[in-house]
Amino acid sequence: MYRHTYTRPRYLAPFGGNVIADLRRLVVIATASVVLLGACGTPSISATSLLKTTKGVLDGTPSFHFVLSSANATGSGAQLTGGSGDMKRPDSMSGMLQVSIFGLALSVPVVSAGGTFSVKLPTGSGFTPANPAQYGFADPAKLIDPNTGLSSLLLKCQSPQVESDDRYNGEALHEIGCTLPGRAVAALLTSADPSKNVAATFGIDTSTNQLRRVVLTGPFISASTDTTYTLVLTNYGENVTVTPPASG
Repeated sequence: MYRHTYTRPRYLAPFGGNVIADLRRLVVIATASVVLLGACGTPSISATSLLKTTKGVLDGTPSFHFVLSSANATGSGAQLTGGSGDMKRPDSMSGMLQVSIFGLALSVPVVSAGGTFSVKLPTGSGFTPANPAQYGFADPAKLIDPNTGLSSLLLKCQSPQVESDDRYNGEALHEIGCTLPGRAVAALLTSADPSKNVAATFGIDTSTNQLRRVVLTGPFISASTDTTYTLVLTNYGENVTVTPPASG
């Protein structure tokens, strides 16, 4: 009589004779592989640590160029709507600011140096010392102050969170979102209601840790309506000279 001899399949040989145990072992191996592969990806980012590092980079640069834009910057009186210029340590700034005064849009050359803010009005022949609050903002030279300026806001972020990465002019940016105390922002920019917090997003260059973009949304012009200001910083460490103007 012919006798059939059962031979165990070779693909089970490495695992033993218990099929259920073999399958469980395969699941464990597959799960471990997924975990290991995930660990080899992009490391997690600490929002607080990145903000501290970025403050150090910004405080360490002797100068930078800025461009300011706005959305929904409308209201009665004078409002800052945009501008551009150069900042130089310890307390100097020169550039052009766009303001709206009772609906009249103006581009105003400004210089701030040594605590004196000066503007060149369309009706004047030279620069005249002025109070920047008359134009709806604080002294822009304060932006570069390490204690009360833009970099100080990085350490005042409440509940900072890492958001989705973004890009600006081809640069990869880590985005950190948080809320800022309204009074801290009011001292640097302006606010119609300093008791209200300001929503902030900081875009930080992934390769240099330079603060590239700041987006602030809050009651800057009207206590009941939010305005958004976007500030872009470039040209870190460029050669900048700011000369206090002769009064006209």
